[in-house]
Amino acid sequence: MKARNLLFSVILLGNLAVANTTVLAEETTGTVTAQTTSSSEIGIENDTESTLQSATVSENTVSTEESTTGTTEQPQTEESTSAEAQKNPENAEEITNKLTDGQTLTHTHQADLSEFENYTGYAFSARSSANSQQAFIDSIASTAQSLASANDLYASVMIAQAIVESGWGNSTLASAPNYNLFGIKGSYNGQSVTMPTSEYVSGQWITVNAAFRKYPSYKESLQDNVTVLKTTSFQPGVYYYSGAWKSNTNSYKDATAWLTGRYATAPNYGATLNNVIETYNLTQYDTAPTSTSPMYRLYNRHTGEHLYTLNAGEKNYLPTVGWEYEGIAWQAPNSGQPVYRLYNPYSGDHHYTMAQSEINSLTKIGWRYEGLSFYSGGSKPIYRLFNPNKKTGTHHYTLSAKERDWLTPMGWRYEGIGFYGY
Repeated sequence: MKARNLLFSVILLGNLAVANTTVLAEETTGTVTAQTTSSSEIGIENDTESTLQSATVSENTVSTEESTTGTTEQPQTEESTSAEAQKNPENAEEITNKLTDGQTLTHTHQADLSEFENYTGYAFSARSSANSQQAFIDSIASTAQSLASANDLYASVMIAQAIVESGWGNSTLASAPNYNLFGIKGSYNGQSVTMPTSEYVSGQWITVNAAFRKYPSYKESLQDNVTVLKTTSFQPGVYYYSGAWKSNTNSYKDATAWLTGRYATAPNYGATLNNVIETYNLTQYDTAPTSTSPMYRLYNRHTGEHLYTLNAGEKNYLPTVGWEYEGIAWQAPNSGQPVYRLYNPYSGDHHYTMAQSEINSLTKIGWRYEGLSFYSGGSKPIYRLFNPNKKTGTHHYTLSAKERDWLTPMGWRYEGIGFYGY
């Protein structure tokens, strides 16, 4: 009997031990999972092979990247802290540039370059819509192109830097009314904005308030970037960023490679700029801007004809005799392939052609040669349509593919590309 009781006690204690062990294991697993999830939420990587934990890390990484989009690479907003800088000190670096005129310009970096590395990732798509990204490029491209052309620099690199340094112009410092794209400290014409920023002091990262330049527009911010790239010198006759100049490089990739380790110490800085340049075809801005003139478009309601002219005097006169001014049809280059204009005094029709043979044949049957009308050239096609049922205005030219497609069901025949413009 005692033996049976002893055996029963052993079995009972064993079951309790197993049950207790199971509970402890479940509690331990729950604790580990909670700790892992907590770590994931603040961006700390872990090496666990759990599928669930991996998914949690991926999800929270996206969430973390999205939550920081307004303050990357620029000084932090009032609500932000220096936690990111403490984890990645190189992301909050300062570079002080000594200029040839004795001044110094200090630019800051607090950008998370990783979000620009994978353009198919959630972080990038959450940053800004494609339309707003192109709108930002359009807002600075013309100025960057002019400044780069005049200063032996790559406009593509300048635009890419502005995108990366300002987070598509969305950072507080880059937004109106500050327009500071490159995190340059100090004041501009006495104007500055004070914002928190991370600085490395006595071996640790702290958040301090600092004055940053406040510009009237992006143009002045881009000009300061040019000044940094062209005049930074730490010894007489040696320019720190000369390896990024067009005259000293074979392509924009040479320029971005030179900036890596100098303008920014992040080893992937150049690759990041290259990704942006290639994704958005920014090399199209590396050619000198073409001088253009507006082609005015007018419409005669009585004859149904459209007239295209570069002549502002003609554009201003024709509305006084019944023509309606419809705006600028396209931008024509000031040099290129000449386009000539002819006039039919019997029908009142005008005709445009680049072919001397067509000029010769038309003048023989009563058309009047009116001389050079405009130049064809550029990247944008000007579509040509013909209406066989009309006596005047038989040909129509438009930059708009939508207008071209709208006219074809109404009896117009699409004849292809007539000219090119901008």
